[in-house]
Amino acid sequence: MKLPWTRPAREVPDYVDTPAGILAADGVHYHTTEPLLREYAGPVIEAAGVGPLVRRAGRWLRSGQTVAIVLLPLLLAVLPWWWALALTVIVYALWTSFAPGLALPALDGVLRALEPPVVQALVYITVLSAFAASGRTPAVVAGLAGFVAFRLGAVRAALRPVVGPIHTSLYTLPAADQTLRSVIVREALRRGISLPGIDRIEEQVRAFWRKK
Repeated sequence: MKLPWTRPAREVPDYVDTPAGILAADGVHYHTTEPLLREYAGPVIEAAGVGPLVRRAGRWLRSGQTVAIVLLPLLLAVLPWWWALALTVIVYALWTSFAPGLALPALDGVLRALEPPVVQALVYITVLSAFAASGRTPAVVAGLAGFVAFRLGAVRAALRPVVGPIHTSLYTLPAADQTLRSVIVREALRRGISLPGIDRIEEQVRAFWRKK
């Protein structure tokens, strides 16, 4: 007889396909369905799988936060705290605005390594401990405040009025859908796959979006 705690944990699926679109395990909602993706980007879906593509899109969608959190302690090490905070916020705003159209496969491994909260926490513990030991109290406070503000989404919320219009001027799709589209296109280019139906995916996403 197996005890309850000896049973293997149930794996959480990468996504759930619903009539209203794909809902990823990280909470991101994409306004397209798996059948539509297979219809218009079948070769890429067969080669890479929906799950890995959705995971990559989610990482890239959050990449602005990851980059900012890692960049801040590095800037605090060489700049006054107010310059470090200001530059980090500027980089975050620019990265978040342009990232949905990039989704570079070469950076996916770096993002996957740096995104886990435990990794980020270890970076901050190490760097801020060094600041504290050298008497740089303002840098310690700025680092802690920045880490919490980015992790809790306060910076994202504050910059939404700035980032939103930039995104709208650059792309016709919501950020999540544009990111997934870019991930699929980049994967197709990497594998040398032609995607004549990719524009149809965009049309379907806009149709889903208008129904909200």
